[in-house]
Amino acid sequence: MEQKLNNENSALYRPSTGTALAVASGLSFFFLCMILPLVGPAGSRVEHASQNKAVFLLVLMVTFALASLAAYSKLGRRKIDGSARPLFSFALCGICILTLLVLLVDGFSI
Repeated sequence: MEQKLNNENSALYRPSTGTALAVASGLSFFFLCMILPLVGPAGSRVEHASQNKAVFLLVLMVTFALASLAAYSKLGRRKIDGSARPLFSFALCGICILTLLVLLVDGFSI
């Protein structure tokens, strides 16, 4: 009982926290899409291509972290009040993992 009360009062499990993290992850993904040309055919043929890839990877990791935190927050909230599954956050985590795999095999620079 004590653990459940502690979780209900946690700032991470508030509905507004999960929503804010989901919105932040969506905006971060939008920014990731905007900088996608950095690792595309044009960005991979310049002398600073490795720096472009590093920046893209950093933004990808931030996006994944935000989406993961949003999913964790919303899953915790779901245990408390039975709210909906965080499908957007799960989908965004999956897209980030797929993007990382494509980036690792240099699929964007073709």
